[in-house]
Amino acid sequence: MFKKILVPVSSEFYSKDVLNRCVFLAEKYKSTVDLVYIIEEKTLNQTKKRSDAHRTYHDIIETERDIMSKQRQTADDIVFEYSESLFTKNNIPYDHRVIKGEFSVVISSELKKQEYDLIIMGYGRGCMINYRFLDNVDIPVWIEAGGHRNSILAVCSNLAPNQKVPDISRRLAQEWEWDLYMLYVTDIEDAVKVDVNGLRSERKTKSDLLFDGQNFVNDMIKKGIDMRTRQGSLENETIKAARELEAGLVIIGREQKRRGKFGFPVRKFKQKMADRCKYSLLFIN
Repeated sequence: MFKKILVPVSSEFYSKDVLNRCVFLAEKYKSTVDLVYIIEEKTLNQTKKRSDAHRTYHDIIETERDIMSKQRQTADDIVFEYSESLFTKNNIPYDHRVIKGEFSVVISSELKKQEYDLIIMGYGRGCMINYRFLDNVDIPVWIEAGGHRNSILAVCSNLAPNQKVPDISRRLAQEWEWDLYMLYVTDIEDAVKVDVNGLRSERKTKSDLLFDGQNFVNDMIKKGIDMRTRQGSLENETIKAARELEAGLVIIGREQKRRGKFGFPVRKFKQKMADRCKYSLLFIN
């Protein structure tokens, strides 16, 4: 399933949990791994701005080179040294490189150069990393949070096609021998139904949404899948359920949420989930 994995690491945020998870998956699926350490341009630009009024152009260039050198040394000493010991010990084929740029831009560029089956990354809350690529990428993205039980929470809702999540969740749970919990959330904030093509319907009544949701759950039960139901905000109910289960992984599909509380627009749903959820996430795109 995950034959080629991209692991982007920002100079602004680093987590060993990401590399440990990568080893877990690479061993399971005989994957090859590309580890990319990204020296954030914004750090260099900020240094330049602070220096412009007080230093010569030559001094500014020297400062930038010094920062680049230190960042490369950090990549070698901390990230690459640790990853090499992990990957070599477990006989995992891998490559690593350092790129100067902006996190989302570099990832988008790497995806154009090669085909990957999965991106594994950490999420630095409160830092300056731009995660906008999350809303545009077409392959699965795993955001590793570390810890928690060997359990999967698979989330379906009226805001997603719900085609991939049930099948992929069952497959992963079986292959990893993890417990599987499935949840259907009727999001009453954004009262539409998303079809199998990812298209949103006209606004529906709450009773219609609950009826559609129950029909979906009944179909899952016929297939031998036990599924719980909830209604409310998709984000809130998912996070609540993940907390109750101490989920090792939360799997979410192509949710098309556009409206939140009081009808206010919702943007960057995946970034919002990653920022709020303290549990590992797998976005099936």
